[in-house]
Amino acid sequence: MMFAARSPWGWFLGCLLLRVTGSLASDSLGASHITFGEDCSPHSQPWQVALFKEDEFFCSGVLVHPQWVLSAAHCHQDSYTVGLGLHSLEASQELGSRMVPAQLSIQHPQYNQPLLANDLMLIKLNEAVPQSDTIRNISVVSQCPTPGDSCLLSGWGLQENGRLPKRLQCVNISVVSEEICKESYSPLYHHSMFCAGGGQDRKDSCNGDSGGPLVCNRSLQGLVSLGQNQCGEPGMPSVYTNLCKFTNWIKTTIQTS
Repeated sequence: MMFAARSPWGWFLGCLLLRVTGSLASDSLGASHITFGEDCSPHSQPWQVALFKEDEFFCSGVLVHPQWVLSAAHCHQDSYTVGLGLHSLEASQELGSRMVPAQLSIQHPQYNQPLLANDLMLIKLNEAVPQSDTIRNISVVSQCPTPGDSCLLSGWGLQENGRLPKRLQCVNISVVSEEICKESYSPLYHHSMFCAGGGQDRKDSCNGDSGGPLVCNRSLQGLVSLGQNQCGEPGMPSVYTNLCKFTNWIKTTIQTS
């Protein structure tokens, strides 16, 4: 059984960033996309952000404060350009969007201890961003997920044809039990993780969706973290950072940084 961090595509393809096995460069390793999703309603996910390095998209994130973005720790870089209020990655000046630089990013101090655990970081924008119809922060959950919860996943990961979608993709998936998650990801499973998806409909996250939001009950429940090497396999859910375990760290880091 093979596992892979939901590694960003593009400018560091050759780096295999925390990818347990495989490479996005090989088609034999499986599709790279939100599987069986559809175009989101424009700006229905106003907290969704796109992270760029040298004008190339590589990860997603979530606006949780007017000046702070949450993303996966395995997306960490020295600097970022953060796209907010975007529906299409192709629109350089999309109405209602903003591109904001960021230099400060803080990985969770126990990230990758043990392997692939605690996969989250905070990115501080160089300026606070006013809320609008297209840009709005979302609250982080205070309660942990319940098996069977229906949640909305969104992202710009590669599609079945190997190309980026023109518009943000959305798909509904369900949280699975801790027992199924442990069984699917032993011995990597850690309490900082939870699983969702794995249904016969093959709806799933995949490479290119790293750091993106999983929204349950109108709150941010998880971040895209890792999954099976073959995306969208029935009976094989994917792993999300369990944000209910990190509410104090998120709040304290924002207040003191």
